[in-house]
Amino acid sequence: MARRFRIGIIGCGYIGRALYDSFTGTDVEVVRVFDQAADNIKNIPAAIATTDADAFVASVTGLDLVVELAHPSVSVQLGERILSKTSYMPCSVVALADEALRDRLLATARRAGTKLFVPHGAVVGMDNLLENRSWKSAAITFRKPPASIDASATAQADEQVLFEGSAREIAGKFPRSVNAMIACALATVGLDGTTTRMVADSRFGNVLRGEFEFTGANGSRLIIVKEEPGVGVSGIGMMNSIRGSVLRALGVTTDSPIFV
Repeated sequence: MARRFRIGIIGCGYIGRALYDSFTGTDVEVVRVFDQAADNIKNIPAAIATTDADAFVASVTGLDLVVELAHPSVSVQLGERILSKTSYMPCSVVALADEALRDRLLATARRAGTKLFVPHGAVVGMDNLLENRSWKSAAITFRKPPASIDASATAQADEQVLFEGSAREIAGKFPRSVNAMIACALATVGLDGTTTRMVADSRFGNVLRGEFEFTGANGSRLIIVKEEPGVGVSGIGMMNSIRGSVLRALGVTTDSPIFV
């Protein structure tokens, strides 16, 4: 008999609701949902949904995983409390750009015997980035239409660089738009060593483009370019990416053959 898994979700917006729906009828059961906005959970069974953060945290003991899909501030406010009870996956990876917070979360997980999971953020090739720990440089550019960039200034041209600097700096500028950048920085040369650019680019309509370039100490070079239609500040593939990360965190494999 297949094992059943029980998870909680924080944030029931577009991606959170899609993730919730995707597990209907599977061996992964969403048993707790938290969202501050009552409208976002009005169609979720009242027995599992709440707008009360304290009530949610009190109920996660015994779950296999809590997945955050709301805002980086959730990890600041609730991350340690959750990790003291169960494993935690903050999809707002930008929160982990705060080293003090990251250290506290990891320390809590070690004490409690839980795990802090970092989703790869729909970045093709993350496995290779992690396997090759000899990277010496990383440069990442995101090109998005202005409407898909949180806190962006009004672009004055069809193509305008809004920011250029380190991954640590950009995390504070665009906290909802650069999670994949932060994940890549953490996996390679670090937040201060990763060069990033945010470009407001309306030349191609509602298309989000990520340009990743990594060079290794051994002369290796990896270039990844990804384009996809946008939904809010994310691409249309983000939900499937997060779902895959959740399944891997739980140790669930649904595909055959199994790629490792």
